[in-house]
Amino acid sequence: MTKLEYPVQTLPDGDKRYQSLEIDDKGDLIFETTDIGEGTAKVAPNGGDLDYEYSYTVAAKDVERLLLELIKDNFDDSEKFKQWLDSKQIQSEFWSY
Repeated sequence: MTKLEYPVQTLPDGDKRYQSLEIDDKGDLIFETTDIGEGTAKVAPNGGDLDYEYSYTVAAKDVERLLLELIKDNFDDSEKFKQWLDSKQIQSEFWSY
């Protein structure tokens, strides 16, 4: 399982938002959000609890396509992609002919 946490956000009403991305043991990608606070309790569809949790899940069979679509949409040049990989300390291998 691989998990990345987002920095905690303070919402306009002072509530806190916690978010994470995770690849679970089945290979599904889960984007999870938790809002906590008094403002959340007023508007949350779960009956007034101070916390409201929700997530989006992409099935393992679609994660590869998601990855390719995100790369295509965000990088129009392979050098920019390489710079981004380096900035995230993600190893890559170069090949040329």
